[in-house]
Amino acid sequence: MKKVLSMAIALCMMLTLTVAVFAEDTEVWSETTMFFSSGNWNTYTLDDGDGFLEALQTEGAVLVITRDAESGVTSGGGTSDTYENFAIVDSWYSADDYVWLGTAGHTAADEPSKAIIDCLSDDGLVCTYDAATVYARYIELGLDQGGTPTIISNTSAEGAYNITSVSVVVPEVTEEETVEEAETEDEAEDTTEAAEETTSSSSSSSSSSPDTGVALALIPMAIAGIAVVSSKKR
Repeated sequence: MKKVLSMAIALCMMLTLTVAVFAEDTEVWSETTMFFSSGNWNTYTLDDGDGFLEALQTEGAVLVITRDAESGVTSGGGTSDTYENFAIVDSWYSADDYVWLGTAGHTAADEPSKAIIDCLSDDGLVCTYDAATVYARYIELGLDQGGTPTIISNTSAEGAYNITSVSVVVPEVTEEETVEEAETEDEAEDTTEAAEETTSSSSSSSSSSPDTGVALALIPMAIAGIAVVSSKKR
């Protein structure tokens, strides 16, 4: 019985493995008709500005800016000859209020006075940013006053690449629910101990039964013996 119980416990432990739920990336908004070159203050006004702003508010979304070639920018700074970042404004802009977006080659630390939003990632071709942060800065600067969102390339890598698309995407999500191994082992040990106690009790009961049967069987014999002795005394 102990062997069967052990096998059952092992099976339960196998069934309480990590559960993973996978989902594909979801593209909320995209504009891929653009094809403007990198450079100093090169701009592109989005065709669907309202859709862009709405998409930025999607929970868990990231803003994605895609190049068609690696930028080659590896370092930057406010006074450096090498720099690369993007900016978002509205088409009515005339002041210095821009949503600055950093790259791997130009971060907030390179130019603290610019309030740059650092990228989440940049592999040389694709830059990603937290969409909620970008939207919050856009609203904070009062850029939602009727103009159309406009993307600016602000880089010393003049003509090094083209920006081929801007999109808003909800990345693939992996949710894991894991049963703690230590807890599982403790529960298994408790179950085993309880089973052993039950088995031990059953064994004790079984072993005492024959003795009880023998004792009961001797009672009639004792009574008969007493009767014989009594008759002899008469």
